[in-house]
Amino acid sequence: MVDNLDTKKNRNKRRKTIFFIYKLIFFFVAIWFFGSSFLNFLISILIDTQLVEISVVEEKYPTKGYIIRDEITFSSPVTGRIIKKAQSGERVGIDMPIMEIEASSGTFLQSGDPFLIKAPISGVVSYQTDGLEEIFRPNELQSLNMEKIEKLELEIVDNSKKDVVEKGKRFGKIVNNLEGMQIYIEFPLDIFNNPLQNGQELNLVFPEIDKEISVPIIDLKGIGNTAQVLVELPEIWYSLINVRVQPVEIVLKRNQGIVLPKKALVVKANKTGVFWLRKGFVFWQPVNIISEDNENVVVGGLEPLTEVILNPGLVKEGQYVY
Repeated sequence: MVDNLDTKKNRNKRRKTIFFIYKLIFFFVAIWFFGSSFLNFLISILIDTQLVEISVVEEKYPTKGYIIRDEITFSSPVTGRIIKKAQSGERVGIDMPIMEIEASSGTFLQSGDPFLIKAPISGVVSYQTDGLEEIFRPNELQSLNMEKIEKLELEIVDNSKKDVVEKGKRFGKIVNNLEGMQIYIEFPLDIFNNPLQNGQELNLVFPEIDKEISVPIIDLKGIGNTAQVLVELPEIWYSLINVRVQPVEIVLKRNQGIVLPKKALVVKANKTGVFWLRKGFVFWQPVNIISEDNENVVVGGLEPLTEVILNPGLVKEGQYVY
């Protein structure tokens, strides 16, 4: 009888021990499960991703260009009130009337007919001048001196709303719209790997007027490590008729690829790649680096709209994050 009681006690004790072990295992499994879920949840909040797209990446050198036009200024031999026969932006032929001048009292034309100013060349009328019309003449690169030019100050005079002209002062200009404008630019020679030569094409971007052209060099000279280059616009740009200095960007390189921050790169087995997500799982994909700067890289080898992980230190390949 006593043995039966001891057997039952031992049996109950073993059951309690086993039950306790089961509870302990369940407890640790629950902690592991909820801990892993919480960790994945936390990572899913902290993880930073980017849906990548293919774009064009350019390396450009910013400088400034001096606009050269075939233009002739005109003035009046007398002081007087004017009647404009042609408005700013209007095209006129050679010898067409630009304006009439009714001379002021005390001049030799006081009692005569109005003095007529005619167009010296065919072109577009402008009543704005800057005083550099005679310096920037087309096809005269060798006579230009950048050091002297940069010391010159523009003397912009806008007479478009004036109705009185003073004797001997320039009042306007005619711009030949049948001849393309030229641009004089200066930049270091070493921005190009090979020596420049006439006929070589330059890709130029004009950010202020949202234009881009690829044009050949028509004349050049070098002073030390500085290139002074003349190129010609393929057509007249009317927005530059009254502009002398214009920001210009020289396109040095143009690559097509996906731009990523360098921190997104992961080196694995001596190969460079990135971690990316699909349906919550982390994958690794090798990429090829096309170009780079201090912070970003242009890469190939990824499909558009791939969700790349930008902080890969938080994850590992095969991990499920959400």
